[in-house]
Amino acid sequence: MQQPAEFSDFAGILGAVPMPVVVYDRELRFAYSNAAFLKSVHRAWEELAGRFVGDVFPESEERMSMMRARMMAALDGQSGGYAELPYHLPGPDGAPQERYWRSTMQPLFAPDGSVTHIVQSGEDVTEQTLLRQQRDVIASELEHRVRNTLAMAGSLAMIIGQNTPSVEAFVESFTDRLDAMGRNLAMIADHDWQGLPLRAVIEAELAQAVAPGDPRVQVTGPDLMLTMRSGRWGAMLAHELVKNAVRHGCFSVPGGSLRVSWTLEGETLTADWVETGRKHTGEPQRRGFGSQMLDLMPEVSVDRVFHEGGMSVRIRARSSTFRLIEPDQRPPETLK
Repeated sequence: MQQPAEFSDFAGILGAVPMPVVVYDRELRFAYSNAAFLKSVHRAWEELAGRFVGDVFPESEERMSMMRARMMAALDGQSGGYAELPYHLPGPDGAPQERYWRSTMQPLFAPDGSVTHIVQSGEDVTEQTLLRQQRDVIASELEHRVRNTLAMAGSLAMIIGQNTPSVEAFVESFTDRLDAMGRNLAMIADHDWQGLPLRAVIEAELAQAVAPGDPRVQVTGPDLMLTMRSGRWGAMLAHELVKNAVRHGCFSVPGGSLRVSWTLEGETLTADWVETGRKHTGEPQRRGFGSQMLDLMPEVSVDRVFHEGGMSVRIRARSSTFRLIEPDQRPPETLK
C-alpha cells in the first residue's frame, strides 16, 4: 500500500531519519511510518497501513487507556511526550517482548487550524531502562547488606569487648573477625549476592590454617547453597571453629585431625565438626567469643562435646537456611 499523498512532500525526509517516526490519523490508525519505525517493531508497512494501533499492538486496558489519553490530548492540539513507557512489541522471532520507549507526540495542523494527524517520534530505551532498574535494585540490596554487616560488626565488638582483658587484645581479636567478614563479603560478591556454597565457606576458612589437600582434613557432604543470612553466620562459625582448632584443638598438637561432614535428613541439615587431638582435656572453664556466638545464630541448634580425644560439634539447621545446588549450578570444583 502506498503512503498517503498528503505526506509525499516529507516522506522522503522522514524516511532517512534514524529515529522511528509514525503518523496516526484522527481515528488513531496508521497513516505513515518511516523505515526506522518498521525496523524497530519488526513489521512491514502493509501490516500497519490503515489499522488501529490497538489492534496491531494490543495492550492491557490500563496501558491502552494511558496511551489513548495522550493521543487524544495531541488531537486537541497539545504537544507532549513520555519517558520509558512499556509496550508489548514483537521481537525478531515474532514473539511479543516488553520494550520501553521514550516518545514525543506532536499535533499536525491543517491550514484552518484543525488537527488532522498525530506525529509520534521515539526511541527504544529498553536497555537503558533495564540497566537503571537493575542498578536501583543492586543499590537497595547493597544498602540493606551494609546495614546488616554494620549491625553484625557492632555485635561482634560488644561480645569481643566482654571477653578481652586489654585494648591491644580487643584490637587484635576484632581485626581478625573483620578480616573474616571481609572474606565472606568478597565470596558473596563473587557469587552475585545469591548466597554461598557451604563447601566453599568451610574451605575458605580452613585455607587460613592449613594448605589445600592437607591429609589431616576431610570434608564431605552434598552440594548446598546457603542463604545470604545463613552464609554470613556460617562463615563466622567456621572461622571461630578453625581459630579454636589452631589455638587449642586438632591443629595445635602433632597427629591431630579434623573431619567435617554434613547430611540432609528430611528438612534438616545436620553438620558435624569432629576434631581428634587437643591441648587440654575436658570442657574449657571460660565461655569465649565463639561459645557466645553459637548461642546467637538464628534457626540453628548447636551441641558441643569435649572429650579426652578431642571435640565434637553437631549443628542442625532448618531447610529455610539452605537449598540443594542443581548439577548445572555447581561451581567448577564440585564437578570434578
